[in-house]
Amino acid sequence: MNVVEGLRYGRKVLLEAGVENPLLDAEVILSHVLGARRMDLYLEPQRELKEEEIKTYKALIEKRSSRIPVAYITGKKEFFTLEFFVKEGVLIPRPETEFLVEEVLNRISNIKTPKVAELCCGSGAVAISIAFFKKDAIVYASDISEIAGEVTMLNATKHGVEDRVRFLRGDLWQPFEKEGLKGFDVVVANPPYIPSNELENLPPEVKKEPREALDGGPDGLDFYRRIITRAPKFLKSRGSIVLEIGNDQRERVCSFLKGECFEDIRIIKDYGGFERVIAASLHAGDGKSE
Repeated sequence: MNVVEGLRYGRKVLLEAGVENPLLDAEVILSHVLGARRMDLYLEPQRELKEEEIKTYKALIEKRSSRIPVAYITGKKEFFTLEFFVKEGVLIPRPETEFLVEEVLNRISNIKTPKVAELCCGSGAVAISIAFFKKDAIVYASDISEIAGEVTMLNATKHGVEDRVRFLRGDLWQPFEKEGLKGFDVVVANPPYIPSNELENLPPEVKKEPREALDGGPDGLDFYRRIITRAPKFLKSRGSIVLEIGNDQRERVCSFLKGECFEDIRIIKDYGGFERVIAASLHAGDGKSE
């Protein structure tokens, strides 16, 4: 089997399995097996695959045909121009979440040694991107998952920010409370926000991701309530909160923010034109952490 034949094989198997982008996924998987770039596949189309490469490739194509996400198969995902290690048990970073990072970086750009808290950190992609692109930022990343902690710190080391990213294991604010951590310039989160009764309607690939990273409770808003109502205790006066939101959640989340003395509410749309990020500032004098 050469490269062209391999791609043809992979595309056929994945197409029959109902995978949305069969050729693209075959390219990604084959380039991963060969330790090459996708473009290299077309620069050396007649390259013969070794027996072990064919065996590995076919096994990974089989995994993909069972709708295991490509990122879990290759163990990596690009986010905000950086490559992150991912594995089953953590949410795979999405392109639309890059808007969350952009907004945080804008808000801390003129702050010296800003202190940032990220809740529901998963792979650590948001926390690490913030620390990587704001060289004096100190970021505390929390998650209830032990796997999230392992993956976050692997990624922090990979990108050389392990001295400025600290993982806290616990349920939302609980580890911050326990350690007396407060006085943050920004609180950021991409919490679970899919209503429980909609989880069964998700694509097969998304169902392979951890349910606890997706399930936002009966109305999808449980985590927003819990994050926003306690955020003022951990923020500086005039500190910011930046949250990713799901479809049609803008009005309710705005209502929660206004109820906790947040103002200057800003909505950011993603690449598809959906309202994806909501950001706000705590009213002067309302930060309970100072």
